[in-house]
Amino acid sequence: MSITFSEPPPRAEAHGHHAPQPAAGAEAPGARGRARWPLWGAAGGILGLVASFLAYPALEEEDYTKGVEVVDKLEAGSYRISFVLGLIAIGCLMVAAAGWRRWAEARAPRDLAARIIGQGVALTSTVMVIFYGIVGAMGLYLPGGVEEATGMSDEGLFVNHILLDFGVLLGWWGVAAAAVAVIVLAFRRQPTLPRWMGVVSVLFLLPPVGLALATSLPGLVGFFMPLWLAVVSVGMVFSKKADANA
Repeated sequence: MSITFSEPPPRAEAHGHHAPQPAAGAEAPGARGRARWPLWGAAGGILGLVASFLAYPALEEEDYTKGVEVVDKLEAGSYRISFVLGLIAIGCLMVAAAGWRRWAEARAPRDLAARIIGQGVALTSTVMVIFYGIVGAMGLYLPGGVEEATGMSDEGLFVNHILLDFGVLLGWWGVAAAAVAVIVLAFRRQPTLPRWMGVVSVLFLLPPVGLALATSLPGLVGFFMPLWLAVVSVGMVFSKKADANA
């Protein structure tokens, strides 16, 4: 019978070394708090919704049939506030889009649906730049604006007014595409996002998409999808399934 003696592994301290320590700034597993980047999406949705309401002047039903004469009832004030809030909303959406792209790269780098979410939010912010630029022009040239006396003709202001009938709302079709991607990620066999997000996405998409297909109404999406983005963004902060810290 042979007896084997084993020695304990040498201590690192005996050779002048120290046990490995976490890198500076590194977080121990489980030490991370909740991700906050999705809140930029919530802020962008709420601010975008408020800005879009302010871009619509308080007019009577018959005013919309008066042609160029409707310009006499428009004032710069609400357009100026809408322009500023719209710019802030655009900035928030750009941060949110970057956050979604990073999340997709970490959680599902080869998943097309995951990539579409960030692209859809970015598309919305891009289109908003164009139409909130027109909102800013209205705040500049209408009565009460800085260049009221030397600015645009009534005909030009009327054209801008017509463009803004749905203009500030149209960009939200990009977020609608993001909502479709969320549905795919939530209802697949191995979901990447919680199923309640898929249910919420279906409920928020049905009215604007249904009316768009039935009546060609293009702007309702701009009232539903900002709220959808706010709800899902807050959900991302608290959802363990989504893991926004990824």
